[in-house]
Amino acid sequence: MNSIFLRIYAGMLLAVLLVGAFSYGMVQLINGYRSDIYRESMAHGTFYLMARGLQRQDSDEGREARRLLLSRLLGAEIELHEEGELALTYRERLELEQGLVVMRLNQTESFADIFYQLPDEDRYIRTRMDKVSEQQARATALLLLDELAQYPLSEWDAEFARIQERFGYPLARVPKEALSLDAEQRQRLTRREVVLVLDEGASRSRSSVMVYAPIGNTGEVLVLGPLALFDWMPLEMSVLVGVLGLSAMGFATYLLVRPLQTRLRKLDGAVRQLGTGDLDARADVSGQDAIGQLGLTFNGMTEHIRRLIESQREMTRAVSHELRTPVARLRFGLEMLADCDDSDERRQKLDELDLDIEQLDQLIDEILTFARLEEGTPAIEFKPVDMAELFGQICREIEPISGDLRVFDATDWSVVRPDQRQAEGESRYLHRILQNLVTNALRYARQEISLRYSVVGGMAVMEVSDDGPGIPESERERIFKPFARLDKSRHRASGGYGLGLSIVQRIVEWHGGHIDVSQSAAGGALFRVSWPRQQRSGHVLG
Repeated sequence: MNSIFLRIYAGMLLAVLLVGAFSYGMVQLINGYRSDIYRESMAHGTFYLMARGLQRQDSDEGREARRLLLSRLLGAEIELHEEGELALTYRERLELEQGLVVMRLNQTESFADIFYQLPDEDRYIRTRMDKVSEQQARATALLLLDELAQYPLSEWDAEFARIQERFGYPLARVPKEALSLDAEQRQRLTRREVVLVLDEGASRSRSSVMVYAPIGNTGEVLVLGPLALFDWMPLEMSVLVGVLGLSAMGFATYLLVRPLQTRLRKLDGAVRQLGTGDLDARADVSGQDAIGQLGLTFNGMTEHIRRLIESQREMTRAVSHELRTPVARLRFGLEMLADCDDSDERRQKLDELDLDIEQLDQLIDEILTFARLEEGTPAIEFKPVDMAELFGQICREIEPISGDLRVFDATDWSVVRPDQRQAEGESRYLHRILQNLVTNALRYARQEISLRYSVVGGMAVMEVSDDGPGIPESERERIFKPFARLDKSRHRASGGYGLGLSIVQRIVEWHGGHIDVSQSAAGGALFRVSWPRQQRSGHVLG
């Protein structure tokens, strides 16, 4: 993915999915634990009363009768087992020894096995329940009344407080008149029935059950509850999950944005370094996304600025050197002209001054041309150029100034396919390349200069060779630098200013090509220019 925003969006989506899955799993895990605690706390009081009733029986027959009674009250089979008859785990055995209720949930078949150890005995109550019903709530109330009936009325308060510690919900003894019950519910209490009332409260998530059981003829009612229904998402858990979820999203966002911030900080540091004038500043930013491309663009810009400044410095030094000679000649000529009395001699001196001015004008023109090329790549619209026509035009233009030198086109156009005769490029720039190469060859050739065109693969190739002294290998790279010259012995009197080949190289680069120099078959220099014959369709450089 090269789009940095697409990567961030995809990362955020993945983070949301992961955080959602993590939050769901965490809620399920916490609710599983809470559910176990809730069920055990709700059942603890009931099983404690069951165990107390069984232990009051002095004989096995009495315990069996009590067991059957409890089974009818709860609507579930109550069993008594020895320790060896139950496959208890270490954790279950430890919890049972602490007087707790142990539940084994079977999610597949939707039932729970409940275990409780008889106090101070190695026997256990075991029952299996598949649902919680009103019958069990009524059985709990009856068991509690039965337990209180074992004590004198004067001890009920103390015993009631002791029993309360075993229950996971409130117990109370309330005068019947203090209860807010409707007429039908009061009549049921008068008939000694256990009454269950569902209170949905402010919302269904806070629903609870109240159990009312009359206590004999005391005028009091035993109140169990509220027995709160299990709340799967209480406020505390919602806040916890929300805080953890937001924290996880914040951390995920930090992980996604941190690398971006680091790379931008590096880029900012490079920009500041460049702002101080350090042209060696580079942005150490990798990647194929927008920031990576920006870093590459910045590095390219910095390199271009550095090259332009170095070129400007070099050109300034070279220009000052090149201008010094014709200006000195002009000054010297003017001094001689002032001392000259003969009219013919004065005319000769004026002609020499005019020649110096013309050379100075040519130098300035070359410098301006090179400066324009150094400003950057111009807009180039590639169009097909007929190379046979271009070669013929150059030969005709060079003929008046070639003197005794023979300039000819050595291309065998009969073997060049008609479609290959055309190469895409800017006509005037290709003309300038060939013209500069031929003009350069005129300064060194002894007898002839040959031009040749060919197509190699998808590349168009132009070659200009001469039979002059050639160019040493050690000098072949330097000659393309501005104002570079070979030693004076290799120049004619009409030697140039060292800008022609630099201009050629720059134009070739604009066309996506390459120029190199080697030795020709005649021993002179061979310049070879190659560039893509077919540029990208509609491509415009700028």
